[in-house]
Order: sequence, then C-alpha cells, then structure tokens
Amino acid sequence: RLCVVGLATAHVALKEEGGITAIDFNVGKTDRSEIKVTGKRKRNAQHLQENSALCKVCTKDKTFVVRCCVKGQLLEINDRLMKQPDLLNTSADREGYIAIFMQKPGDWLKVKDKFLSFEDYKNLRGIC
Repeated sequence: RLCVVGLATAHVALKEEGGITAIDFNVGKTDRSEIKVTGKRKRNAQHLQENSALCKVCTKDKTFVVRCCVKGQLLEINDRLMKQPDLLNTSADREGYIAIFMQKPGDWLKVKDKFLSFEDYKNLRGIC
C-alpha cells in the first residue's frame, strides 16, 4: 500500500502569518532529500517508524517538525518543495504533498481503521 503524507489544511503552520517559507529535509543525522530508491525491490529506501521526523517546515517565526505518522519505507520526497515551499500554502493536498511511503500489507491492516476519510476529518475540525 502506498501512503501519501502531507499537511492538513488546518495545520497551524498554514495559519501562521506569511505562511510556510521553507522546508528542510535534513533532520537529525539524515538528509531525507538524498534518498535514491531504485528497482522493483525499492533498494535504498529508508525504513521509518510512525514517530520518525520526516522534515522541518519553517514559517517566518517558527519551525515545525513533521512526523511520518506511518511505519514503512520512504520511497520519495517531494523535492519541488525545496525550491517552491509555497506549494504547501497553495496546494498542500495536491502538488504540495511531502512524501510517499510504502507499507507492508500487515502493517496497513493494523492502522487503516485509525485513519479518517477527508469528509470525517472536515467534520471533526469543523471545516466546511
């Protein structure tokens, strides 16, 4: 199963004055932007846990750490965000995705009931 990770429209970073100004995939000892996954078996994919730091999103005054939220292999990061961080402000749900993960089928079955549909999320947050 593939999982696309991005910021929710109600994320506090998107509400900050001036919006998101930069994104940094260099977290801890690892630069996530350096991954190069190849082949059918996805060689060189980084294995990450739910609480692993994926990137840092910067606004004018604050920095937010974005976590993976799923256990799996990091297949791709959206390198367009490094040159165009404004994509997170304008189209976070489309071109502004942050990363793509692949989960093991067993892991997907364990967590799929924890996720909300987009409609359920909007109802929970009171977004019309």
